[in-house]
Amino acid sequence: MEKIAVPGELLWEKENRVPNTYCENGNTYATVLGMVRDERFIPLEMVFKPKTGDNVVGIVTNVRHSGYNVELNLPYDGFINSKFSRITFKQGDLVYGRVKFVDEVGTVDINDAKRLPNGKIVDVPASKVPRVIGKKSSMLNILREGTGCSIFVGNNGYVWIGGKGNLPLALKTIKLIIEKAHTRGLTDTVAQYINENGGEVTVPPKEE
Repeated sequence: MEKIAVPGELLWEKENRVPNTYCENGNTYATVLGMVRDERFIPLEMVFKPKTGDNVVGIVTNVRHSGYNVELNLPYDGFINSKFSRITFKQGDLVYGRVKFVDEVGTVDINDAKRLPNGKIVDVPASKVPRVIGKKSSMLNILREGTGCSIFVGNNGYVWIGGKGNLPLALKTIKLIIEKAHTRGLTDTVAQYINENGGEVTVPPKEE
């Protein structure tokens, strides 16, 4: 059974600790707009809140003596400390890194940052990012294999696509995932779409 739930709406008359919910007096409530499906809660709208360990894709916007400001699709910039980076970045560089720390105002410290080659940045709603990745990166692997593109997904909603693969197909497939993120059998739908539009997924996909 499926239904749409608004923030604060009762989801289950028991404690079911899943993302984007909270428990109170033995019940579970929604914190964002989403869809209830059996024992799952699928967010339809969500604001990304960075936490330690998140992967992020960003754009260097300012070079300072102490490091680099990085635009992360957030209210505040990220920052790469030059003391902890072996790479010298320049303004406009695309980067992929991991959140090391988030301060009280939301500024994100990034470590393990590497420069990405020229490519295309796609903005994916935060609530749809888990579907682009899939369980154990299943959907991401299908995208990479089926299109031949290099793809890095940031939890902040920026997805970098590059390499010598079928870029138009990769862009169209990610758009399809965004549009159908709430549906069942998405892995099979995506694999079929790739195979029918010039790509090739050789390994039979499994439902994520």
